[in-house]
Amino acid sequence: MKTPARLSTIALVTGLLVLPSAALPAQSPRQVIHDGSEQVRAILKKKAKKGSSAEQRQKDRLKKVIDGFLDYCELARRSLGPHWKERTDDERKEFTDLLRELIEASYTGSIRKKVDYTLEIEEEEIAEDGSKADVFAVASAKNSRGKTVSEDLTFHLYLKERTWMIWDVEFGDVSLVRHYRGEFNRKIKKESYAALIQVMKKKLEEVRGGKVEKKIKL
Repeated sequence: MKTPARLSTIALVTGLLVLPSAALPAQSPRQVIHDGSEQVRAILKKKAKKGSSAEQRQKDRLKKVIDGFLDYCELARRSLGPHWKERTDDERKEFTDLLRELIEASYTGSIRKKVDYTLEIEEEEIAEDGSKADVFAVASAKNSRGKTVSEDLTFHLYLKERTWMIWDVEFGDVSLVRHYRGEFNRKIKKESYAALIQVMKKKLEEVRGGKVEKKIKL
């Protein structure tokens, strides 16, 4: 018969073996980036006629995939900066939804033209406390002249309910969050928050109408 002390030791060792693995995320940060990129590529490779039901289904699938690795709420909060705390819950939701729709419309419109790209993940760095991570990658594609052009990318992620989520992306030395924060802050200070919302709505109509830009300019 095992003594109580023996049972306690076994329980302790078993707990040390089981608990850490249960707390680990399902995927590593680099896996999230790689798998997400491949899923997006697979969806966009299938041609769909503009305005057709097939195109709408494609967009719905794309949104679902992106939702799995991009945290729009965190992106919106950081992009609005100090103005976020001044907003009501309804205003925060409206702002997040607008920013999300702008990104989705721009993303689907521009990346559709560059499906034949490669994403080479070079390195990942995870913070000591395991809550944040950076993934460094290089995206390459051929331009209209057939020349291969590359761009350095840095994905910033944080751990949310055992899932690595992106909250910012840097293209070279341009950060998505810093760019948006600068644009939004200037508009609010120059005019007002209400003016920012109106121009975002107008910009969304333009992007949906085919006037796609790499970055949102207000």
